[in-house]
Parts: sequence; structure tokens; C-alpha cells
Amino acid sequence: MSIESAAMCEIRAVIRYLVAKENSPHEIFNEVRTVYGEGHMNRISVYKWCSKFENGCMNVHDDLRSERPSILSDDIVKRVENAVCDDRRLTLDELSAMIPQQSKSLLHETITKSLGFHKLYARWVPKQLTELHMFNRVQASREFFERYELDGDNFLKSIVIGDETWVAHYIPETKRQSEQRRHTTSPSTEKFKTTISAKKIMASMFWDHKGIILIEYLPQGETINAASGVCLLHDNARPHTANVTKQLLDSFGLDVLNHPPYSPDLVPSDYHLFTSLKKHMGGKQFSTDEEVKGAVDKWSKEVAAEFYETGIKN
Repeated sequence: MSIESAAMCEIRAVIRYLVAKENSPHEIFNEVRTVYGEGHMNRISVYKWCSKFENGCMNVHDDLRSERPSILSDDIVKRVENAVCDDRRLTLDELSAMIPQQSKSLLHETITKSLGFHKLYARWVPKQLTELHMFNRVQASREFFERYELDGDNFLKSIVIGDETWVAHYIPETKRQSEQRRHTTSPSTEKFKTTISAKKIMASMFWDHKGIILIEYLPQGETINAASGVCLLHDNARPHTANVTKQLLDSFGLDVLNHPPYSPDLVPSDYHLFTSLKKHMGGKQFSTDEEVKGAVDKWSKEVAAEFYETGIKN
């Protein structure tokens, strides 16, 4: 329902109200057009009164003095909108070359204030998924939920997770770990930028809802290959998906959960176990690999059983 007849001062009062609510000129114009129809106040007039009220004007009536007519027309606004929609990366210089009769400042105001466009970065993703990748992700998720619906928590309790992570001799503490409770008048503390040490060892961990089952450390100078170990739930790293690994799992009769290639879904080791381990190791410094191994083993035994169960359920 629209209001067919209305005084201009009434519409301006509505604009002033919407400006006070911090609505954009573009949103206000759409509201006015919806309520009062097309013929009462055009886009240029709405934007003009929005600008007046933003600058402190309180009068909703016409000024008695004459003003220089605005050079911003609906046609210009439409041309700018079409140009931006055709090329989202259009620069202001390129737009100015397309509409040379308008100043750059007016074009910039048209883009940002009148049309409400803002520059936003694209969201980074690790891999552009193909149709097959997305199909595999759906299939893997569907299989997981079907098995959970059938067996419930017993299915979760049957999962054994295996993965590898580097553990450095020194891992700097995080910014959150350096937080201290102080008064606002207390002198500030300093935190120097440090980097992870070059010396590190590879730890392979296997765990379930009750805790750590096995921790294996890779000897210095060796690398993870297809024959390094097995697990029931692991990511899609090359050693995990190699034919040698698959054949070994088949020979054991193990039930391997599907983790599709290039999936952004992390296995529990990445988002739960290793994150907590690295946080625990933050700020601690070790001289030898044996000291690192001792610290990791000690941490794994001290963590409560509920920690592992929570990681599986999450």
C-alpha cells in the first residue's frame, strides 16, 4: 500500500527520521519510493535532503534562497551502477574516462554513498573444487551421518584418528597466552617478536575418545612415506592415500572413513588435538629431541579423558 497524496514537508520529515536512524541515502530512496510511489520525490531530491540533514539542517521546508542545480541526475547514477555491475574491479580512473563530464569526487560519492558499493576482498579458499570434488564431499558427509544415525555414540567411540605434526624445540607463546590482569594505569609490558626454532621432530599420534593410543617419533633425516603407519580416520595427505597404504589397510580389514580430497573440513587432530598441544608447548624451550618427546608424552598423559571425547564429538 502506498500513500498517493502527501505534502513534500511530510516526505522530508520521513527522510530526516531515516537519516537519524543512520540509513543510507540509497535505502532511504527505496523506502520513499515504496511508500509514496514514483512521482513524489526523485532520487536526486532524496539524496539532496539526506545530505542536508546529515550536515545539521533541521528545516523540512524549501529554502527561500536560490541554489545551483545539482549536476547528479538519475541517468548518471544509472550509468555508474551499470558500469560497476558490468566490471566489479572498475577503478575510479576508468569510470572517469567513461563519464568524463562528471568529476571524480562526484563519481566516488555516487559509488559509495548513493549506490552503497564498497571494496571487499575475495574470500581465500585452498582449492577450487570441481564437480567431482563437491560430489565426493556430499557423499562422505552423507555416509558419516547415516552411520551415526544407525549406531549413535557407539560409532563415534569406534573411531581411531591418526595424523602427524611437527613439534619444534621452541614454539613462541601466543598473544593470548601473554595476557595479564593489570590496572589501566599499570605500565605496559613488552612482547618481542620471535619465530619457531628450526630444530623440530615429527610426531605421529593415534588416539580415540579415551585418549592417546600410540605416539611415534620420526627419526631425524627420515621422511613420512606410504609405509609409515595406518589409521581409521586421517586426512587426504599423499602418504595416507597411496596404494601401499590402502593395500595395508585392506589386509588388516580396517574400516576407513572417507575424507575426500581438498576438503576444507579438518580432521579432529588438526582442529583439536594439535592446536591444544601447540598451545601447551608455547613459550617452552628444549635443548634436545628427547626433551621434546618427554614434554609431549607428559602432556598426553595429563590431559583428562573428557578432552579426547570432546574432540571426537565436535
